[in-house]
Amino acid sequence: MRSKISSLIMIPSSFSIIIFMSYVFFQSYNQLLYITHPITILFFFIIVILLIILEFINNLIFKKKIESIPEKTRKNILDKNDGNYFYSIYRFIFHDPKKYNDKIKKIDHGFDGILELDNDIPIWWLHLFYITIAISIIYFFSFIFLDYSNPYREYKTAYKEQLKKIEIFEKKKPQASIENSYFKKELIEDGKILFKENCSTCHQSDGSGNIGPNLTDNYWINTVEKDLYKNIFSIIWNGSEKNPTMRAFGKSGEIKGNDIEKISSYVYFINQNLKKPLKQKKPQGKEILEWKHSK
Repeated sequence: MRSKISSLIMIPSSFSIIIFMSYVFFQSYNQLLYITHPITILFFFIIVILLIILEFINNLIFKKKIESIPEKTRKNILDKNDGNYFYSIYRFIFHDPKKYNDKIKKIDHGFDGILELDNDIPIWWLHLFYITIAISIIYFFSFIFLDYSNPYREYKTAYKEQLKKIEIFEKKKPQASIENSYFKKELIEDGKILFKENCSTCHQSDGSGNIGPNLTDNYWINTVEKDLYKNIFSIIWNGSEKNPTMRAFGKSGEIKGNDIEKISSYVYFINQNLKKPLKQKKPQGKEILEWKHSK
């Protein structure tokens, strides 16, 4: 019959394993906040009560069993259970004088002058080895069945969360308006993407013009602002009175101010760029050679 492990060790150890498994489960399904939910806390409380009840029953069974064994064996078991349990754990993990002695075993080969040491492997080394095996098994099955330890799934999850945070930030970020907006070189690439998505049907992806006017020349149908960049921003925001097809993207809420700022930066860039598209639509509107350029 084995000696009994103290309740002070069994209950916290069992509860710790349950907490860890719950953490792994909630982490795998991105529901880590549920671990602090009142229902979850109640669930853990019930588990603690059940562990105490089970330990009480286990104590009763242990007492009944120990009464039915020979007195000598009973005395040995009771002696083992009378000591400090933490010291017993220490002996089990690191060193047990009864199992391992400090005497060095030597094997003398004699003929070759080599003295071989034949000692038992330290118990702490063996336990570390067993722990690494246990961890590797847990990690292996976690890698296959859960998101907890799979780096590829962790990356996808983190990437999606980052996109959500960016989306929330963009929504909360103050939107650009014609008063506070100005050309920003770092927005050109983002503006190019938005321009292709929203404007290329009428103006071509390079701005050379299709059913809409060429945006890379010096001719403008609408001149509502003295500043070139702000004129571009204003047309995208308010639309064109002279051409109903060019609707008010900003006023209608179809495109937000920050995105209009990106598109305006791109249009301003291709208009001022010395390298022009090879094929361009014929000029429309009035030629304007001098604009006020704000910074």
